[in-house]
Amino acid sequence: MRERVAQHREQGYLGHSIKIGALDSEGGPALDAERISACLADRKPGEFFLADANGGLTPETALRMLRMLPGGTDFVLEAPCGTWRETMSLRRRCTVPIVIDELVQHEDDLITMISQDVADGIGLKVSKAGGLTRGRRQRDIALAAGATVSVQDTVGSTIAFAAVAHLAATVPERFLRCVLDCRSMVSTETADFDAPITRGGVLVPDRPGLGLDVRVDRLGAPLQVWEA
Repeated sequence: MRERVAQHREQGYLGHSIKIGALDSEGGPALDAERISACLADRKPGEFFLADANGGLTPETALRMLRMLPGGTDFVLEAPCGTWRETMSLRRRCTVPIVIDELVQHEDDLITMISQDVADGIGLKVSKAGGLTRGRRQRDIALAAGATVSVQDTVGSTIAFAAVAHLAATVPERFLRCVLDCRSMVSTETADFDAPITRGGVLVPDRPGLGLDVRVDRLGAPLQVWEA
């Protein structure tokens, strides 16, 4: 993980995600604490770290992990627990900022998060939200409450990244926590998208729509065709 952070740092990224959630038989909270410490060991100015459990911790294992970390370790805990009850239980006893992801599917989930003060920010995935229109709605609700926003998608391609990057460009900088570059999740290039990574951010093109040129030949035969 430390090597991957170094590789991404060389590519210009400032936001880094650390995967945690080891079972006790795999090393448990001690291994997760070691992962976080290792990834933050070479931290550079302006970098931001998320420790993402994808709902794989319980309040017990999360608290054990946090107690093993040196005081002042600066990171955000993402999606620590798999249920609302567990997350709210951890929130009452946790001094580390929490961002939730999988638990927020719809606008009412986000409103619950805000009204119950369950977390400090959200992982806004475009496909999980139901597309850009509903993603904009979740963005607006989060910003109205002062919650930070990480704009992402569940998995990706260049086409998915174009939607992510454009939505992220509408979030004020102080609330924008991370933009997930999901292009590296797949090996096939589905489109050409001129959006360079510069100074830790992404510059979207000023072109119509998503500003990309789809490689139609890569998409295969259409499943359905409608003709006027």
